[in-house]
Amino acid sequence: MDSRTKQAIAALVLGFLSFSAAPADYLTNLRTLAGTPYSTLNCSRYIETAKHAKHCGAAGMWTGCNGQATVIAEFATKNFDRSILRAGDVLDFHGVHVAAFVGDGFMDSDPSHSGVGVIHLRTKTADPWFAGPVRIVRWNS
Repeated sequence: MDSRTKQAIAALVLGFLSFSAAPADYLTNLRTLAGTPYSTLNCSRYIETAKHAKHCGAAGMWTGCNGQATVIAEFATKNFDRSILRAGDVLDFHGVHVAAFVGDGFMDSDPSHSGVGVIHLRTKTADPWFAGPVRIVRWNS
């Protein structure tokens, strides 16, 4: 079985798991989905799938995903205080793009790297998805 088939199966399985994934499961899910094509999981759907969150999108995460999460902080740019990050936190870039902090870096789903993968924020200086204010959003459970 090729890696894309495995990733598609992982996405389907994660979609059927219970709604109350433990934090460790959420982090595992974020990493397991690496390589899933953007056409299968856009940025917010990637995080929703890993967390088993109800659909809220990047704009919904900006305001706490209908009570499923809490906005921890807001910064004027992506130069935020990394010391407050916890593994699993969501970075929401002005309500249009989201990325997950996985403990040792960041992952998102972006067409520029063909889907779910590791991102390096310092290289995203000209990308409008990463411009403007950023909020750190933390899941409530």
